[in-house]
Amino acid sequence: MYSLILLAAGSMKYYYPTDAKTINMNSFRVKRDDSLDTGTVKLKSLVYEEWLEKYADDEFNTSADIRGVPKFIVRTPSRELICHPVPDKAYTIVYEYYSMGYDLENALDVPSLPQQYRFAVVDGAMYYAFQFRGDTQAAGLALDKFEKQIKDLRSININRTPYLRDTRVSF
Repeated sequence: MYSLILLAAGSMKYYYPTDAKTINMNSFRVKRDDSLDTGTVKLKSLVYEEWLEKYADDEFNTSADIRGVPKFIVRTPSRELICHPVPDKAYTIVYEYYSMGYDLENALDVPSLPQQYRFAVVDGAMYYAFQFRGDTQAAGLALDKFEKQIKDLRSININRTPYLRDTRVSF
């Protein structure tokens, strides 16, 4: 899932999206904006303690000299995001995060999964339906099918092997 933050000039703290479960801290980047004369800039992730040691004074410093295009992003213990340096203009930051799921309670509720993966939800529900009816053999088959589909979905979407790169120096 993608998200956008419109940074206010002079503000450095921003809150997580309310539905964020985990945020990919390596995905933050300043969006290209020709009107602000800014190209796409990937933000480096800083640990909160490192930010406290090196840049905490900037939080209360009102000088215009310390402002600029953000280069770092910091996740705080209070679920805030800090940009450093403090933005001097209203930049747009783009990043990815995983949202929390929600319960399907009503007949017309739609799962937040993409269309091609919704069959796994049905197969998981069939396990419980067979179990409720007392058909343990069909419930076992439905559970096996559900677990296989979850394994397949996980291998497609999560278990990605990054490519290898040779970093040896050739002489």
